[in-house]
Amino acid sequence: MRSLSPSGFAYADRTVLFVQTWQNWRAESGTGLAYFAGPPAAGTRITTASGDFGHPQREVGDGWWGVE
Repeated sequence: MRSLSPSGFAYADRTVLFVQTWQNWRAESGTGLAYFAGPPAAGTRITTASGDFGHPQREVGDGWWGVE
């Protein structure tokens, strides 16, 4: 999965797979796509870059969500 991300930033745990799609040049903010095994709870936080957290914003289908 890391090869799908322009920065090489991707991670997985038991319930979510996150693939970064954008990061600013200082690696302090980013966005991406996350696959959730179940619907994300309100307030779910995803690390999107070294200094940033994002939240699932919109479902894009089949368990994938846009994270900003």
